[in-house]
Amino acid sequence: MTQIVTRQQMVEVIMDQYNADITEPPHHNWHRVNTAVMTQVDGQIHDHALDFHMLEVCINGRHNVQSDSLLENGDRVESVVQPGKLAYAQPGVSMTQTCQGRAEFQQVYIDNSIFEDCADNLFKGDSDNIVSLGFQGIFDPHIKSLLLALLEEARRPGIGTDLTADLIAQQLAILILRRQNSKQLREPKCTTLSDVDLDRIVAYFEEQIEDIGGMDTVAGLVNMDVYSFTRSFKETTGQTPGQFLIQRRLMRVKDLLLGTKDTLADITYATGFSNQAHMTSTFSKHVGISPGRWRKAVKS
Repeated sequence: MTQIVTRQQMVEVIMDQYNADITEPPHHNWHRVNTAVMTQVDGQIHDHALDFHMLEVCINGRHNVQSDSLLENGDRVESVVQPGKLAYAQPGVSMTQTCQGRAEFQQVYIDNSIFEDCADNLFKGDSDNIVSLGFQGIFDPHIKSLLLALLEEARRPGIGTDLTADLIAQQLAILILRRQNSKQLREPKCTTLSDVDLDRIVAYFEEQIEDIGGMDTVAGLVNMDVYSFTRSFKETTGQTPGQFLIQRRLMRVKDLLLGTKDTLADITYATGFSNQAHMTSTFSKHVGISPGRWRKAVKS
């Protein structure tokens, strides 16, 4: 089963499975961004998917990386990571990654809402363009300088540190979206999914709502890559697959709140949310009331 990893959980996962140690500065949490410097040695992350965007820059040492993640150039990850090289991992794609060697990295975890905000502005609300593929072992001085600026803010936070971190993260998001969508924006308008393919996807969401795997798994059901599938799905339904899945999960939450005596923790697990806090905040955002209060109000 693919484990969905949140920004808050990522450092713990890295420390556990990559035998990593947090070095200087302490792991810093802003409202929508996290950063940490850590030393990693041999290790493996198995069958994980992020719910955020991750960037990292190698500071010292050397890593040999092998992964099943698809890169922006169509290759799979197999590279040597050296000082100054950058990597980016997108959310929603399950991955297994093995690293050999010892290296020090700065990692940055950016909430998906920052990318969504930037995509809405860059692409005039056409948020399906947020689809991106990872990269590994590249040099980009602009991205590197922004990562270092975020690190400096973590070392010496001042007045308005949350806003400063947010602005840096927005610049990083814009650079990545520009990098990966400049060619795609010139492509012809996408086609819609057939009724058969749409029914197959919806049925899969309903049957596997506890764990759908990565979006690459879903796209594979209709023999498409993630980018093309997401565009076609939105063209067909008016929603991205992620938005559609959230709505289905919230419908299932309501069914369980109304029809069972299950605890919120049990309902969280049964509907595929990563944790109870995430389920509660998502429910409250879309419904306007917490799940506990909604259950009481409907049953009263």
